[in-house]
Amino acid sequence: MDASRREKRSHGTIGFPFQIYPRGPKDNLFVPYHWHPELEIITVISGEVGITIGENQYVGQKGDIFFVDVEQLHEIRGGPGNLFRAYVFPLDSLQFQRTDLAQSELLAPLAARELKFRTALHSDQPGCAGIREAFGLIERAYAAKGTGYQLMVKAALLQIVAIAAANGILEHRAARQPGDYRAQTVKSIVEYLNAHFTEPIRLNDVAARFGLSPQYFCTFFKDNLGKTLVQHVNFLRIEQASRLLRETDLPIMDIAFSVGFENFSYFIKRFREVFGCTPSQYRKNLSRMTG
Repeated sequence: MDASRREKRSHGTIGFPFQIYPRGPKDNLFVPYHWHPELEIITVISGEVGITIGENQYVGQKGDIFFVDVEQLHEIRGGPGNLFRAYVFPLDSLQFQRTDLAQSELLAPLAARELKFRTALHSDQPGCAGIREAFGLIERAYAAKGTGYQLMVKAALLQIVAIAAANGILEHRAARQPGDYRAQTVKSIVEYLNAHFTEPIRLNDVAARFGLSPQYFCTFFKDNLGKTLVQHVNFLRIEQASRLLRETDLPIMDIAFSVGFENFSYFIKRFREVFGCTPSQYRKNLSRMTG
């Protein structure tokens, strides 16, 4: 597992850097905190999906759309019946070689991070229906992968930019504060926990590592990540356990201990809280879906 949640993997291919997630029924619907240099657009397909973007937490309903800015820390909490799709691509891939007004007024400022998308767009707000229609075009073209499908996907992405511009969904970015202490500290904590969550995690040790008192660390962590340290670490462990249940035949008890749980009953309880079933039932359900 990567020591950092700043993604090192590429999305799509070098020739066509565009990817849709989840990619299949075995993909996890819980995506821990991470960030990447591409734009990510998330749309809620069904149920309710918990989404944290930066400091803000949302409960997305069917039809809602969320824009995750470049390098922005985010987490997605889906699950059975609570489904989402995420579209990830670099903004500079939309630019034209030849300069015109669309390039100079919209595409170039987006790529240069002078413009940004409004974060949350609810299903009944202007522009949302049109953007969902564009997603439909993207899904059909991407699934068929016929000759010229890349151009169809790119055209639909440009349509999304046009709809956003016409409906006030594009905003001028506020001046960035270089060296933002809080944002950098949050990312550093996330990186550390992602690298060490399978090990014993002690509040006093983690707080001291970042030069904070345990009391202040607890407040800082909850204010910025929306959960306690224990809740976050348990989430990371459960997410990794679900991955091992999907991708390996390891015994469930071995999985529990390998991801950092010291008590098997506690692991079962936490897993059931997240997925609504036991680990063995989770594995059986996956077998039925792909059998």
